[in-house]
Amino acid sequence: MSKFQSFKKVYDFYTSDLSYKDIERLIKREVPEVYDFYVNRMKKPDSTKNPLMRGLLFIRNLFVEFLLQLSPIRRLLYTAAILMFVIGYFENDWQGAVIGFILLNLLLAFELADKLTAKDELAIAREIQTALMPKSPPQNPHFQISCCAEPALEVGGDYFNFINNSENEQNTMLVIGDISGKGMAAAIYMIQVHTIIKNFSNGYHSPKTLLLSLNKNLIKIFNPGTFFTLCAASFPKDRSENSDKNIKLARAGHMPVIHYRKNEKKCEELRPAGIGLGLINSDVFDQTLEEVDVKIESGDVLVFFTDGVIEAMNRYNEEFGEERLKNIIAAHADKPAKEIQELIMQSITGFTDFAPRTDDITLIVLKAAQN
Repeated sequence: MSKFQSFKKVYDFYTSDLSYKDIERLIKREVPEVYDFYVNRMKKPDSTKNPLMRGLLFIRNLFVEFLLQLSPIRRLLYTAAILMFVIGYFENDWQGAVIGFILLNLLLAFELADKLTAKDELAIAREIQTALMPKSPPQNPHFQISCCAEPALEVGGDYFNFINNSENEQNTMLVIGDISGKGMAAAIYMIQVHTIIKNFSNGYHSPKTLLLSLNKNLIKIFNPGTFFTLCAASFPKDRSENSDKNIKLARAGHMPVIHYRKNEKKCEELRPAGIGLGLINSDVFDQTLEEVDVKIESGDVLVFFTDGVIEAMNRYNEEFGEERLKNIIAAHADKPAKEIQELIMQSITGFTDFAPRTDDITLIVLKAAQN
């Protein structure tokens, strides 16, 4: 009985937090990600070689690339540990084999410590970034509002916010945008964008003036090749005699807004003209930027999103796509905004399964209140 209890304790230790989802994630997502990481960096074998030679060269180059990712001292220790283990095994020198085994585990402990330290730092960065986003959407008498944001990595370059300013006290400004790229670099730029919008928020009396001012500032701080797409919408925040549900909309190279018209029972794309922020000088940007007025009827649904929504891929490299998004909106437009948002996110998760996330996902749903 004591041996059985000991075996059970060991079994429970290794399997207590293990689930089928963990195994599936390892096989379908994490292993392909690691494979792609090394293959994309390694020297590719000569395609003129015969298949056997090409396969051997592939394995060799993959192993060399793995070694190059280690620091010089760890590379030496790893090679020494492998040689000691192999020589000890074939020469029956078990002392050398054990030393090699210990060295390998020591190196594994170092690499794990580095990974956990980096993960802790990224977790802190994510907390800072999350703190900049609204914890909940504003309450509005004209619209139900629901929103969510999920970075592809620990941190990302998507941004959204709801702005109230003294220049236009009756309206709320919704902004949603996407910095080119992803990861830490995009996150740092996103924080700069947030700071600029926050510092100058009182001067924005319309979506167009917000984008014009923002472009002038971002040209000064963005590196060449970096840009920011943004969609801004202004809608009434109070109920008064003169207020209605209509919105003003401007778009700087961002994804279109999907507008489900309840009376017509169909989706249409709102695409006011505009190019990405931080790309070109103010004169050209100013001339191309358009602001439109959108008439909203009771029960209409507006969906603002970043490209990570429609570009989410499954294991067959198929994109989620705009048509699939429109079909979900149309099929569930009678539901509250929160449910529509959740159903879209559930559909994306089901579609991608455990395929690696290709981009950050941000989604805002507005549903016009019934009269």
